[in-house]
Amino acid sequence: MSIKQANIEFNENGAPVATEFADIYFSDAGAFEETQHVFLSNNSIPLRWETWPQKYFTIAETGFGTGLNFLITLKCFSDFIEQQPDTNFNLHFISIEKFPISLADLKQALAVYPELQEFSNELLNQYPEPIAGCHRLHFLQNRVTLDLWLGDVHQVLPQINDRPDGIVDAWYLDGFAPSKNPDMWTQSLFEHMARLATECCTFATFTAAGFVRRGLIQAGFDVQKRPGHGRKREMLAGQINKKQDTPTGLPYFVRNSYQAANQPSTNQYYTSQHKTNKPSIAIIGGGIAGANCAYALAKKGLQATIYCKESQLAQGASGNPQGGFYPQLNAEASVASQIQVSAFTYAARLYKQLLADGFNYSHDWCGTLLMAFNDKVTTRYQKMVSNQTWPESLIHWVDNQQASDKANMHIPYSGLFVPSAGWINPPELTQALIKAAQTQVITNHQLMSLDRDANQWCLTWQNQTLTQADIVIFTTGSDSVDMPYLEELPFRLVRGQVEAIPTNNELDKLSTVLCHKGYFTPNWQGHHALGSTYVKEDRSCEYRQSEQSLNLGMHQRSLDKCDWIHNIQAEGKGRAAIRASTPDHLPMVGAVPNVEQQKQQYQDLYKALPSHCYPTAIDHPNLFMLTGLGSRGLSTAPLSAEILASQITGQALPLSDKLLDALNPNRFLIRALIRRQE
Repeated sequence: MSIKQANIEFNENGAPVATEFADIYFSDAGAFEETQHVFLSNNSIPLRWETWPQKYFTIAETGFGTGLNFLITLKCFSDFIEQQPDTNFNLHFISIEKFPISLADLKQALAVYPELQEFSNELLNQYPEPIAGCHRLHFLQNRVTLDLWLGDVHQVLPQINDRPDGIVDAWYLDGFAPSKNPDMWTQSLFEHMARLATECCTFATFTAAGFVRRGLIQAGFDVQKRPGHGRKREMLAGQINKKQDTPTGLPYFVRNSYQAANQPSTNQYYTSQHKTNKPSIAIIGGGIAGANCAYALAKKGLQATIYCKESQLAQGASGNPQGGFYPQLNAEASVASQIQVSAFTYAARLYKQLLADGFNYSHDWCGTLLMAFNDKVTTRYQKMVSNQTWPESLIHWVDNQQASDKANMHIPYSGLFVPSAGWINPPELTQALIKAAQTQVITNHQLMSLDRDANQWCLTWQNQTLTQADIVIFTTGSDSVDMPYLEELPFRLVRGQVEAIPTNNELDKLSTVLCHKGYFTPNWQGHHALGSTYVKEDRSCEYRQSEQSLNLGMHQRSLDKCDWIHNIQAEGKGRAAIRASTPDHLPMVGAVPNVEQQKQQYQDLYKALPSHCYPTAIDHPNLFMLTGLGSRGLSTAPLSAEILASQITGQALPLSDKLLDALNPNRFLIRALIRRQE
């Protein structure tokens, strides 16, 4: 949902001041040196980096502000890996901000540090909309990840997914001074710092307030007073004393990660002793989902092989020449809407970065017009606007004249406009992702069986060849219903036919994607995409004249006030494909559940005992899935793939526990067991 931005002023020295807290974001003089002294030196960074054994070094910060601490740390890491090019770990930075600074104010605030310009520009180019939740940004050719969580620290921290061994290696306890912002500096904050801490976690903070020191000690930290910076005589720093054995979320929603053969700890696999021992990964399916998985894994240093049953990539639901790219939002910030907006904004950044890196695909960021084509839809859209659920920069109301201006043709309807949306060619995008990932693709390979052999998976193909892999990922779309180990999951198959409408002098003017019950795209290569039908449980992909009539009739009825809609001529060209959806219309992302085992584990789940009374869910080892994208794959696949790749590598996850639970493949089984339906 939309989040309130900071009100700031700039003092005579150009430093930003938060009017609400009457406090400065960074020191007028020596802010660079202050960050280095307080946070880098007192957390022993980069000294710890010289011998760091894990895949990631994770820093967490309270109070992102202008991003100065992050940018200075980013520069420090950049200098470190330049001096030590064999560095094998990546940097993960988690920061929480209740009142994000506007982009314009951020540009002005960071302009006083020209030595950070290279990194500041990267941040400004990716700076997210003021929407609550986690925004994952990537820097330094994916060597650095920033999770910028927007929201109140006391609401965000309980929702950050933890692991039994913790995720945070160093804390930057920042934010406005305790005397200015007492609501943040609570015992709850210190307890969550300890919950998320690894066994070697350190912390540092500019304050030396007594209640902060006592609270950190009570939470389990060893605390020392150390010399402060500048006029500050003292500050606090230290490390975790004893990692508490705390619950890490509901036991039946596991954030399963890869375990190497005979290695009890997932992190141990990625220690420096195993630098060259990377897992072999087989991705089954050659569409948008599979390509995004390969790309997400490649960003984390892992290479996969894609196996495609057809002779070419993107022959299923990812094969349409134009796909609408926009989020599906509601008037309320429901779980589904939160996932949609997080996924869409992440995908938009990723797709634009792909282009900036030189991997091209046909597209147009022309915006999408959601047309209020009847009274019911108008009421729903107006409620969304009046609730101010989403920022105007993401989606805003337009009247019929503004709609006509956006579309460059007569639109006698008001509606909502999404300026950062548009259309993309999915087959070309699939190719671009695979090229960027440098992924091997093996075509004409249809999976016939999948068996567990010792510590690996054995894949048998239609041509009787065999492949072994440490990890297998299903990205099989509508074929998921035929895949081993997925038979009991509740997929819903829906046939969709899209028409290729020849352009004409009037239609050629269209300059944005139009959405109502269906969608209509601007001209590309002489045709417009018009779709789509929704025929349940029909797996035929043959083109049908009857569905052409359904498509045209739907558009003409919905947009009856548009004269031009009645002049559209179809020529019997188009494409039909089968989408795989789920009962709640959200993807399935994560480990493939061992359904029979979980039925036994959770047969008493209906009794509603405390969660700690139940064992950890048993999933099939090193078997993952990203399926059930429905018609929203362009928007949801990139973030879903990032979640999956993070689970496999043991990286912190880019969504709250609540949203991750809503994507877990075993959620339908758990709901049924709670209702005693299994």
